[in-house]
Amino acid sequence: MNKKSTYDVKKVLVLDTTLREGEQSVGLCFSIAEKIELVNRLKDFGIKLIEIGHPGISKKEEQICKTICESFSGVDFLVHARACEEDIIAAKNSNAQWVGIWASYNDISLASKFNNKSREWIKTQVYEAVTLAKQFGLKVRFTIEDASRTDFNLIHELGSIAVKAKADRISLADTVGAWHPKECYKAIEFAVKSFDCEIEVHLHNDLGLANGNAMAAIDAGASVIDASILGVGERAGICDLFSLCAALEQFYGIEDFNFKSSLHLSQFVSRIGAFTLEPHHPIVGQDAFTHASKYHIDAMVNNNNAYEYLIPENFGRKSCNILSALDRKQQQRFLNTLSVKKPFIKGASELSYHRDGVGKRWVFMDNRVDERSSVYIIERIFDKDYTNEYKAHVDSHAHNCDSVFVFMGNNDDGSGLSATVTFTYDGYDKTEVVHAPASILIPARVLHSYAYLSGTGRFLNFVLSPSYNESLVRSHCQL
Repeated sequence: MNKKSTYDVKKVLVLDTTLREGEQSVGLCFSIAEKIELVNRLKDFGIKLIEIGHPGISKKEEQICKTICESFSGVDFLVHARACEEDIIAAKNSNAQWVGIWASYNDISLASKFNNKSREWIKTQVYEAVTLAKQFGLKVRFTIEDASRTDFNLIHELGSIAVKAKADRISLADTVGAWHPKECYKAIEFAVKSFDCEIEVHLHNDLGLANGNAMAAIDAGASVIDASILGVGERAGICDLFSLCAALEQFYGIEDFNFKSSLHLSQFVSRIGAFTLEPHHPIVGQDAFTHASKYHIDAMVNNNNAYEYLIPENFGRKSCNILSALDRKQQQRFLNTLSVKKPFIKGASELSYHRDGVGKRWVFMDNRVDERSSVYIIERIFDKDYTNEYKAHVDSHAHNCDSVFVFMGNNDDGSGLSATVTFTYDGYDKTEVVHAPASILIPARVLHSYAYLSGTGRFLNFVLSPSYNESLVRSHCQL
């Protein structure tokens, strides 16, 4: 990676909280097997401290956290806890090395979260919780929730109680994403001067400033930054792990991370969360290293540094030049009107990795059928048994989005058609005979193909993209 400059900074630790904060985002919940796999991948990426959950929620969550802690060595785990005895006991039972105790202290918190209990009551709860955790042999991070809307005097008052009880680390949370980087810098600078311990930050991204605030916090003396894969978390999320770690390497010379696993980590989380990664997402987006302007492409031919600051190969990626012609048709893709369109018959040789093949192929929907479309749907009709004349017409390929195969035979129960489907991914290579009726999910970036075997019926292909060819993973651009 090109080093623009290296600032003078002490060692910075990244705490990944995908398994805890990430589960506060809509629709994201990990099974125990998925949590264990994610910890494995985070370890390989270079993360040394992982927040894995809140065992005080239930006995089930306590057991999940315990299972994770007992399954690994060489990485420290932190569990979330309210400032109360039952949560601290659950944290101890999880066998995690760290407990993250939190409390808020400003006026809005007292009124909305603590039923107008006094600040003295909160201080007592915090002192007793931290003391109990230390008696149990736990390392303690104490977080002042909503610190970005809390007066410095109140931050000092509550933080001092936690430090007095022997907390190992104080964390300031920008819980609602309200900090400007200059305000963040001042708050962290104040905490560094006020507390004789490590300072951590937890930064939300409501204004898109989480990673910028992380840089300000580091410059002010913070030594621990919370992040998550793709920035998943409550509302607009928190610091994005990959761009944060790339900035740590770029600007602070911290070279602890295996960036070539970034793409797989992002796909892992987006698959479980059932959301599509934006093509322009830094580091891992499909087009993060793609150039479309003719002027840019011409310069890139002479020197990649002309329009690339990061080196794609360091992230397991490659530069890609795709000339984009500005063709301003009279399209009205924003309309929501009812519009009946006509599908058409077209051979598959219009597609990369395809030849025409047997039977009729109908294009039901793509951006040619309706310019507003975000999906591609075709149907191939096997109107007779083609066993003796069929030749394979689909080569192995992958899409940057999910797709679906559907096989339906002509019998009343949907049977009567057979085919083979092949998957190749991460060393997994399998061909299976498929008998209709059958539906098969093709996950994004999984190499696949199909071939007709026998019978009559229909094959349908759904791709979550308006253009089939544009949905294909460009092997010379993406690894």
